[in-house]
Amino acid sequence: MRHHHALKIPRWQKRWLYTGFALLLLSGLPWLLLHYGRDADALPTTGEAWLMRLHGLASMFCLLGLGMLTSSHLLPGWRLSGRMGWAQQRSTGLWVSVSLALCVLLAYGLSYMFPESLHAGAGWAHAGTAVMALSSWWRHRRLARRHVAANVAAARVQMPTRK
Repeated sequence: MRHHHALKIPRWQKRWLYTGFALLLLSGLPWLLLHYGRDADALPTTGEAWLMRLHGLASMFCLLGLGMLTSSHLLPGWRLSGRMGWAQQRSTGLWVSVSLALCVLLAYGLSYMFPESLHAGAGWAHAGTAVMALSSWWRHRRLARRHVAANVAAARVQMPTRK
């Protein structure tokens, strides 16, 4: 079994995604604290508005990065995981994809579709799916590292010795 370098995500693409997701985290968590930390009858602060603007900008940044990742990693990885029998890797990748899609759909609903009465529940569901995406990504990455380590070890065993 060999490691397929076609699935290795280029460094610039990782930086793009990590930067975008860090901005989402650094704008989303403080917003939650500001929004739900104030009295129910208090008016929103200007900080909340600016955090939402930054969150929206970061989401566009991430959506572009996820589009690039879909063509370069997700689709080839799906095909390869089926051939190589990496069922766990495939399932964690699916969880990452589904949870990110739910997060995007909830964000769209919060911004454009849901009535105000649904905002609190949908906001917490959005935050929950973000946590689910993060934990799924962490598991997916750990499994990928195990596959790489196993493939490197197998390649060392199969290497012919020089005489």
